[in-house]
Amino acid sequence: MKENRRIIVEAWLSKHRDLFNTSGLDRSLDIPLGTMQKFFKYNIRLNNKRINKAYRLIKLLGEDFKSLHEEIE
Repeated sequence: MKENRRIIVEAWLSKHRDLFNTSGLDRSLDIPLGTMQKFFKYNIRLNNKRINKAYRLIKLLGEDFKSLHEEIE
């Protein structure tokens, strides 16, 4: 995993933390419950596997938004 990916994911999640329910993120990423709460509340780093899962989810969210936007216009 590239270190840039970690920086991007952690910064994006921190910036948008109010948009997500932590247990919902855990379920969406298929990671143990409480993982995202520990990340947000105690600044516990996510392991590389979880960073990659989060990166793919964030990328998918962006692509879905873009395709819906293009569909409407």
